[in-house]
Amino acid sequence: MWQLLVLLLPLANTESELNGILDTIYADQPFETLLVLRHSQSQAEEPDERWARAWPVLSFDEQMDCYLSGSYNNEMLGLVWQSGGNNEMNMELWQALDRNLQNMRHVRLLLVMSTEEGQQHQQIADTAEPLRFLQVAVLTSQGTVYRLQPFAQQNWVEIDPRREPIFARIRNYQRKAIITLPDQFAPRSLVYEDTHTQERGMTGYVAKLVMEFARIYNLTIQWQRPIVPGEHMSLILLRNLTLNGTISLPISLCGYEVPSESGVFSVPYDLEKWFIMVPCADEISTADVYGFVCGKKFLGIVAGFYCIFSLLDTCFGYLLLQRGISWSTLAFNERIISGMIGQSFKMSAHNTISSRVTHSQLFLLGLVLSTLFAAHLKTLLTKRPPDQQISNFQQLRDAPVDIYFDEAEHFYLDGFRGARTVELIRSKIRYVSTADFQYLRSTLNKSQAFSALTAEWLIIAKRQQYFQRPAFCSLPGLIFASKIILSLPMQANSIFERPINRLILYVHSSGLLEYWKQQTLYEMVALGLIPQEDPYPYAAFREFKVADLTWE
Repeated sequence: MWQLLVLLLPLANTESELNGILDTIYADQPFETLLVLRHSQSQAEEPDERWARAWPVLSFDEQMDCYLSGSYNNEMLGLVWQSGGNNEMNMELWQALDRNLQNMRHVRLLLVMSTEEGQQHQQIADTAEPLRFLQVAVLTSQGTVYRLQPFAQQNWVEIDPRREPIFARIRNYQRKAIITLPDQFAPRSLVYEDTHTQERGMTGYVAKLVMEFARIYNLTIQWQRPIVPGEHMSLILLRNLTLNGTISLPISLCGYEVPSESGVFSVPYDLEKWFIMVPCADEISTADVYGFVCGKKFLGIVAGFYCIFSLLDTCFGYLLLQRGISWSTLAFNERIISGMIGQSFKMSAHNTISSRVTHSQLFLLGLVLSTLFAAHLKTLLTKRPPDQQISNFQQLRDAPVDIYFDEAEHFYLDGFRGARTVELIRSKIRYVSTADFQYLRSTLNKSQAFSALTAEWLIIAKRQQYFQRPAFCSLPGLIFASKIILSLPMQANSIFERPINRLILYVHSSGLLEYWKQQTLYEMVALGLIPQEDPYPYAAFREFKVADLTWE
């Protein structure tokens, strides 16, 4: 953890006191680097910095401008020297901290003062909280240590460094509000109204994380605007509202990004696949069954055996019966055709053993072929085989289906390149608004294909469990991103970054993530939020029609 110790040390303090404070802080949580901040116009004498021999030191003044978060090690302790009670110089030091410690509001600040004026304590509290420095303590000239209590009615509490740590992890945010909005993308978050109690509730595995976070740290969830159940919000909109400071964090997930001056992102909360769900192949029509039965393989076998037996019948007539060769009979032998389809036929040269053996084989062949053909045809008429399934991007490109993406996904889809995946279908993609996309995908229109994440597919798969036949399929050949890192965006310098990261790690280690996903499904089923009507009822048997006998 990045740690900062801001130390405004008066000349009256001895070196042993400073060393004792540093040793106490190091014992509580080790650090690797000392960050020393001193005003350039300070008239105080330089102390004998014996502690500089124990740790590496970074020294700068109020004019320094360096992005320390991306330049140095994670464990840092800072000393800030202040002379007198010059409020203007003190504010310049705070501004230097604010500027150089971008996205490092988890740091600890220890201010050593030359006086014990209560007004200075209040000024420190009024400055630290708006700048989001919550780990603050004050060391007075008499050696008394006070710890800042963020968001509490009593700002400061006196502590004994020999009996308790100078800094303590904040576990009570005193009902501070988390300004947020839900995306209402099941199963991430969903606001509903209970039909029995007429009360609003919220479910979803991201909503459960935020609600558990608020419970553990004594926070309150406050909507940035009135919420309408079922109103979908674009993830890019929520991301932008977070990064521009409108909301603290959304009850939503977006792609992980590197922390910047705009905002930070939590550790990965979910790792999902991004794919295209396509319509499952329907059964072929009854008329197409005849073409399926009389395929190339079957016709090839029939033609081969016909040529063999027709040639043998012609040879027997020429050699045994002393008849001339009839080329028309060789090309079209109705007796062989009758025998092959299991019908009666007149034997030729029946007085010879070879002729009888040949005609016996023809009889058996006709019996087998007619039986197999009839059995195969009855089976296919009873349960027709499926048509060709769209299983890869080439087939999806050539299929007569429209491909729909959420307009918010345009931001991420532009980052994917490669002729084997997105480039094959990019020209067919249609971007629609978030609300329209969610509605279209809920209709399960088989003339359309939709993008989906693994968690979103859980809802569709759960819904299709009530269908006689699935309407949409998820296939390995239609995955264009197998590992999408999803995290929670937060404001720059967010005070919630470290605690929510710790909670996410606990959720992963305990297996709560998968449990929350399954619990969300059960809750949605119990609340009737997952439709159970089959939009494509399947009729296993029906009466034949004239069109069923038409072989196109």
